[in-house]
Amino acid sequence: MLATLRTLGIGAWLACILTLVYQGLSWALNASWPSLTLMSVSNNLLGFDLLSILQNLPVDLAVKTIYILSTTELSIALWWLGVFFFGTALGWKVVFGK
Repeated sequence: MLATLRTLGIGAWLACILTLVYQGLSWALNASWPSLTLMSVSNNLLGFDLLSILQNLPVDLAVKTIYILSTTELSIALWWLGVFFFGTALGWKVVFGK
């Protein structure tokens, strides 16, 4: 489990770096920084329609979730995901001592 969590953390950080490289190259070539928010990536690249999923939530929770998904950049989310995986790996090691 510990190796899996570390691998997921490294994968999340590599995906963050690749996202920033893509955005940097796009900025260098096209002079425009592409906005890759969680909402746009889920809709355009993955094909998930998160807005239809969020219709089943209470209004206040749906509005907060839509705000977070539409304003959080993919690179920041991937970086924090890596931090989460490494923190979980550290906690796993402390608790189980392996």
